[in-house]
Amino acid sequence: MASIENRSRFVVEVHKAPELTQTFAYNREPALKAYLADLDSRGYKPKLSRTDDSFAIRIREGAHPKQCLYASTEGEAVGIKQKIEEERNRSLFIDYAQGFRVTFADLLARYLREISPRHKGFEIEGYLINAILEDAGLARVDIAKAYADHKNPHPSHASKKFAKPSGKGIRTPSVTSCFVRKSFGALMPEDFNEYIDDRCQAVAASSVDREVDIFSAVCRLAIDTWRIPVAKSPMDGVRRPKYFNERDRRLKADEEQRLLSAAYDEDAQQSIELRLEELTGEERAASCQSPTTYQRKNIVKAARIKHREEAQASYTHVPWMETFIQFQLMTGARRSETLSLTWDNIDFDNQTAFIPETKNGRPRKLPLRKDIIALLQQLPRNAERVFSITLDTLRNAWDRICKQAGLVDVDELHVHDLRHEAISRVADAGGKLPGGFSLVDLQAFSGHRDTRMLLRYTHLCTPSLAKRLDAAFADQSQTVIHRGQRRLKNGSSLTMKEVINTQAPLDTVAAGPLPAPQATANNVIAFRPRLAA
Repeated sequence: MASIENRSRFVVEVHKAPELTQTFAYNREPALKAYLADLDSRGYKPKLSRTDDSFAIRIREGAHPKQCLYASTEGEAVGIKQKIEEERNRSLFIDYAQGFRVTFADLLARYLREISPRHKGFEIEGYLINAILEDAGLARVDIAKAYADHKNPHPSHASKKFAKPSGKGIRTPSVTSCFVRKSFGALMPEDFNEYIDDRCQAVAASSVDREVDIFSAVCRLAIDTWRIPVAKSPMDGVRRPKYFNERDRRLKADEEQRLLSAAYDEDAQQSIELRLEELTGEERAASCQSPTTYQRKNIVKAARIKHREEAQASYTHVPWMETFIQFQLMTGARRSETLSLTWDNIDFDNQTAFIPETKNGRPRKLPLRKDIIALLQQLPRNAERVFSITLDTLRNAWDRICKQAGLVDVDELHVHDLRHEAISRVADAGGKLPGGFSLVDLQAFSGHRDTRMLLRYTHLCTPSLAKRLDAAFADQSQTVIHRGQRRLKNGSSLTMKEVINTQAPLDTVAAGPLPAPQATANNVIAFRPRLAA
């Protein structure tokens, strides 16, 4: 039914003569014997061995098509043989040869055409997959056509104009990308591991991990959805790159004031440019009649010099970047959520902003403080979106602002750091209140689906927990003394869940580390006498 054939290479070695070492393919026995005979005739004592790295599993079953699978170790080959024999005993005749008739590059291209257009990150996935295909010497997939041909694409790209290939590579080519030319059934974990090791030399480990995410998704789809059977998933045994890119950047001293001052100057320059565009409108229209580009540019340049002083004296200051920064600091919104916010989704009366779609795919509402409401009302409403700027415009403006504020190099500040600062401030402010904020409160503010993402903020919630402990134990109606220990009664204002959610390794109170609560038979929460009121 199934047989294993050793296809490992033969290695001929001679003691203390490494220059005579040669390898022979499994099917080159005549050449091997001739070389051994030659060494014997010259007085050498050759040593023959095998590399034990290639095995073929041949499957023959009556009228069913013959199959030939491959393994890199004898143990893996035996496992595949046993699995196939078990399937045959259950009358399962799976065509594993199908995986050898399609390459991994074919599956990547199919994923880009059929699956990726459904995703919010379709454009990024398209660039990554096309770059890998191009590194392997294969044709790119037209992502604009793939999106247009898809029956149910993601609506966020409906009005998107995808960039056309310019021929200029922005990615460091990887020679190991050629593994995508291999058939899906012949892929091994080593193929992915070599690619990962090579890519980690050129880009950050987090970037490589996102590429591995795509590989994993394609393999899973090929096996589970497209029904391309393989004896074992090639992703089993792949070593993902390890990295830690969590930032804990907080604004220090006068950094916030410097940032907002630089943002004000940036807004002033942009407002002057808008006013200058209005004043030079007639000259720009007249320059279109000039026969050459050189003359048109000279007319516009002269007009800008002529109206510069008037623009500086009569411009209307529009605080775009200043409001954007304050919005991030007061709401903790993600950058994409802020840039996609529309005027229709802001409820000024109830002080909320509705985000129809967030990073995790769920809608949420942002609480708006009165300070940010006042800033938003200063912005013009001549567009659908509140911040009618592109991502590239924001990046360029942010770079100029940080450079002017001195927030570069070791003090570099990212836009996402403002979100971290906002959540930290809310957690810190809750620690100063008797009721405080729990992780559930922070989750509602930040929009995280999993409270584990907020564990980095738990130490900021500890002061409020200490105040609530004091208040709970000070109220005699909420406690009971049992065997010399004061315990919280069932139904007290401080619950077990709140203590556990707020507790972290760094949690401390005045008397020392906070002990773990103990549930008793009477369903009360017990603490050691050291914390008793």
